[in-house]
Amino acid sequence: MAPDDGEGNGYGIAIVIPTLNEARAIRQCLAALAPLSPAEVVVSDGGSGDETCAIATAFDRVRVIAAPLGRGSQLKAGVAVTTAPIIILLHADTILPADAHPHIRAALADASVSGGCFRLRFDNERWSLAFWSWFTRFETELTSFGDQAFFMRRSALADAGGLADWPLLEDVDLRRRLKRVGRFVKVRASVTTSARRFERVGVLRCQLRNAFILAAWQAGVSPPRLARIYRATQTATGRPSNATNPL
Repeated sequence: MAPDDGEGNGYGIAIVIPTLNEARAIRQCLAALAPLSPAEVVVSDGGSGDETCAIATAFDRVRVIAAPLGRGSQLKAGVAVTTAPIIILLHADTILPADAHPHIRAALADASVSGGCFRLRFDNERWSLAFWSWFTRFETELTSFGDQAFFMRRSALADAGGLADWPLLEDVDLRRRLKRVGRFVKVRASVTTSARRFERVGVLRCQLRNAFILAAWQAGVSPPRLARIYRATQTATGRPSNATNPL
């Protein structure tokens, strides 16, 4: 990956990717960043036991760091070692569109914009997932989540108080706080993300679980407690429990 050349290539962008046992996804995620030519790419790993770190290290100009497990903690650690004025928080199973750069540049050309995200498309053409994807064109708390590649000005992130080191809901909290210091926008382009959690749990069940977690948080249940509940349900159903954030 080429560094930012100071002429707008990469737009002074730092991309932070939290990982935990993402060997099956990280190669495609990183390969898709070439058209963006970001100034910095940091893989913030929470203790993977597979080949995630080895695969990431093989990419030119990708820095891999060890971070405390938990998406919020990993993102916070990754952001801390970057310096570029624009930050993208990217999930390891999400692919940025080739034209991500002009969309981000156009959005942030407006000084009133603190950050934003993309629309969502899944790597599975199931009708129920396509139906849900359609709604992600709207910028609301129910249709804007971390798997849509949040981007923001570094200055806005600082003004908003930085990232919460929560095991889940750090994206919902971040969006709320970015909206307090500027406008949070939805660009007219889509990232492509894995449908694996919907395939594993079921689309309806996954959405109901997410709605429950959001409602419980708004009612005052802490993110760490919600994470324990989430892991307990994963264990009880015999499903993998190493995912720290269901949303």
